[in-house]
Amino acid sequence: MVQSTLVTPEPYHLPGYLGYVPQFKFKIGGTYGQTTHNILYTPEQLNSKAPYKVIQEAKFMEPLARSKPAQEEGWNNTKLKGSMVPGYTGYVPKGQHFFGQRYAQACDNALKSFEADLVVKEKDEETLRMIPRRPLTPVSKANAYPVKPRDFAYGTSPYRLPNEHDEKYFVSGYTGFVPQARQLLAKSYPVITHEALSIHQDVQDRVRGRKSLGTPTKLTRAKTAPPGVIYTRQSGLIPNYTGHVPAMKFKYGRTYGATTVNALNQSI
Repeated sequence: MVQSTLVTPEPYHLPGYLGYVPQFKFKIGGTYGQTTHNILYTPEQLNSKAPYKVIQEAKFMEPLARSKPAQEEGWNNTKLKGSMVPGYTGYVPKGQHFFGQRYAQACDNALKSFEADLVVKEKDEETLRMIPRRPLTPVSKANAYPVKPRDFAYGTSPYRLPNEHDEKYFVSGYTGFVPQARQLLAKSYPVITHEALSIHQDVQDRVRGRKSLGTPTKLTRAKTAPPGVIYTRQSGLIPNYTGHVPAMKFKYGRTYGATTVNALNQSI
């Protein structure tokens, strides 16, 4: 029977083989199968005693003699076995500790070491189970951590707590507005917020008449301009006013409100 010239004769490697092929990088001009056939069929390779002989390639046997199936051991992965194929991209336990060998041999050694560690771990766990446990006895009947009675419920806002309360502050990371905190510097955030809230509470108490320092502050309503009047003599305009202000472009160096006081230069 005449063999077809379209079929590469044995032995040869299939395209995609990732193992080592001697002198392969020096062979060009042929297909992968033809090139590997020519390399493997040379008299040097046929008579070689080197471990690399594909014609009489030794088949790997299962090196891991397991006493239990993989699922019962908790691996849940039947891919971890003997004769691992080069190119496997999954995780091999302890594979990073074995190098300088062929992939299959390195994987076999890594899995053997891993299985030996599992056996040792099971023995250690069994030893721990056999150790009798003594019940824990309290050191003393008294409570080692006395609980301080709370005068306020959990979740009470720091604004509602008195100034001398230990929890009148905001924790670090709070991004809300804290009144009177801008002028306080060089302290931790809880200390700054405690002082700021205390100052804010004192101001609110003075305004509401709860705390008097000298003469109590009296709230007086500002006089409003008559209807239809924009430019007043005693007060200025509100910032962001978009109307016309006489001679506004020639005035600078003061706030908008102070600049617009008596904008018409009327005699008071």
